[in-house]
Amino acid sequence: MDKNCSIYELEILRAMGFKFLNQSPNIKSNEFNSLKMLNLQIKSCNLCQLCKSRNKAVVGSGDSGGGVVFVFESPDIKSDKSGICTPDASLMRYLKMADIDIDGFYFTYILKCINKTSELKYMDICLKFFELEFEILSPKFIVSFGENCFKYLAKNSSFDSHRGGVYQLKNSLYMPTFDSNWVDKNPSKADEFISDLKKIKGYI
Repeated sequence: MDKNCSIYELEILRAMGFKFLNQSPNIKSNEFNSLKMLNLQIKSCNLCQLCKSRNKAVVGSGDSGGGVVFVFESPDIKSDKSGICTPDASLMRYLKMADIDIDGFYFTYILKCINKTSELKYMDICLKFFELEFEILSPKFIVSFGENCFKYLAKNSSFDSHRGGVYQLKNSLYMPTFDSNWVDKNPSKADEFISDLKKIKGYI
């Protein structure tokens, strides 16, 4: 099989019944020499039903060489319209409380299309895109927001016992924490969330 096949082409072949020797396609980041090439794949993706209800597939934004990556679960309405991942007002408010300046940070979603359902199965496909993005960025420090992000990145279901800790994820340091919108609905956790955010300073 042509090693230069796109992610989309590989998945279409799988859907048609072709079998791969590995459990998943052996796609390497060196087949994409820039985020620009990867983002073109993301923007044209139609591998699942979410492509029918989105306005735009959403790509990451910010400083790709800054060393810090913020990872969110799925796009909000604003990002769906713009096609660009940006932190929402809720998170910005908590970052200000923690005295964190986001200059030099990169922001991305695991799920690249807005999800108007409660189903998480679509993340399995988008995770391939994120893993390539992760390899290209090679960040020093990753922060993920929300329990679902943690489960997909860490392959672990024990969010409560890991939240706020700093761990090794491949060649990066990784800290899972709450989603800011969830904290808005559970204000008793605000101090813990801000405390987590303050830890970022020790790694940048």
